[in-house]
Amino acid sequence: MFNKSELLKILNIEQQIVDQAVEGFRQATDLGTSWEATQAIHDTGFDGYLIIDTGSKVIRLAVQVKRRAMVHQLNELSRLGKSQPDTLLLAEHISDTLKQTLRQTHQNYLDGAGNCYIHVAGMLLIVQGRKLTQTPTVAKQPFGKSGLRVLFTLLIQPDAINLSIRDLAQQTGVSVGTAQQTIDYLKKSGYVAAIDDKRKKLTNIGKLREQWVSRFTTTLKPSLTLGHFRLPKSLSPADWRQLTLLPGTYWSGEPAADALTGNLRPATLTLYTDQDRTGLLKTYKLLPDPNGPVEVNEVFWKEISAGDDVPTVPPLLLYADLLAIDDPRTTDTARRIYQDYMTNA
Repeated sequence: MFNKSELLKILNIEQQIVDQAVEGFRQATDLGTSWEATQAIHDTGFDGYLIIDTGSKVIRLAVQVKRRAMVHQLNELSRLGKSQPDTLLLAEHISDTLKQTLRQTHQNYLDGAGNCYIHVAGMLLIVQGRKLTQTPTVAKQPFGKSGLRVLFTLLIQPDAINLSIRDLAQQTGVSVGTAQQTIDYLKKSGYVAAIDDKRKKLTNIGKLREQWVSRFTTTLKPSLTLGHFRLPKSLSPADWRQLTLLPGTYWSGEPAADALTGNLRPATLTLYTDQDRTGLLKTYKLLPDPNGPVEVNEVFWKEISAGDDVPTVPPLLLYADLLAIDDPRTTDTARRIYQDYMTNA
């Protein structure tokens, strides 16, 4: 079994392989191409879906991602293919011999340079001769600290994709350049589709959510943390409802999950606030303690609406925070939050 850091490293390596292969394929064929990751809460046996827009049809292939393709993996792909009509093996390296075998057995493949054999829906695509050393130029990805701020706003406010770049930068607290780079990447990678002449929308939202969640805890959140604290002696985390939050402060983690599901007794508390540290200590009578059960972070988004009896963070952030606790109780609750609040969002 892999520990959490090892699993994240593997997922990041897989994503790099996918990004490189998809960009190489896009450059070689000039076809609209995007990637949709399989949701972490589902176990399909596939790592995601390659979506190809030929102009006359949209093709969706279930994909297994490998660092280096091996012969024994073909049986597994064939077995999984019984539940999916169109499958594809995506690997950074595929030997010429194995490519020949794949073509002879009519199994689709795509390598890290963009070479491919794809025979589906009456369409045959063959790309040969591209070298892996010819690393495709991939647009700057929006997964640094500032880019994650922009992406979060786009994910929780669907209409934000239609803001001007300047307004989007102001809304998310980043530079105009960062906002522009983020939008450019999303467009280039097939995440933005036109609704009409004036309006756009995000596509493949599930994949973007998973990428945001996988990077938030390690990339953005450390810069937001104001510290850990303990409650006054008269209170425990289970008494969280006795704390009345001021406007601009929101529950996340276990108390937010308890507020939304009613079936989680908090052992830790997570807050996001626009108050400074001094005001925070005075308002809630918190005591600094590096091992305390109360984690406080800076708010990094603009409030959408107010009025809930219990102010909670957007479901996407709650989902990420619950998974980061890395406890079976919170992981199960995260799945429920995803199903109840994010599946149709």
